[in-house]
Amino acid sequence: MANVLWLTSASRTSRASAASRIPGAYAGRARFSPCDVSRLPDVLGYAAGTVVEVAFAGVAAAGEPFAGQAMYLEWRTDALLHGFLIPEQDLEFLPTSRICF
Repeated sequence: MANVLWLTSASRTSRASAASRIPGAYAGRARFSPCDVSRLPDVLGYAAGTVVEVAFAGVAAAGEPFAGQAMYLEWRTDALLHGFLIPEQDLEFLPTSRICF
């Protein structure tokens, strides 16, 4: 008898699936929504609330400020986030739009 695995809503909570958790892989469009803008460098504070395309950069190591969280970089440019790593908690991923023909 074969086992069939079903995806549950709990298994879809993280935006980046296991397949897209390759460093440098495109992760999608997300709104940069940090919890406390006043604690950020000015260049990141100005970017708060904007939508940016991001790529998966890795998972923060134990002992780091965002240990265990997925970290992201701006995709193909540094125009808004200026090369800063952004933790998953500060991003609101937007649904992907599908083109129907």
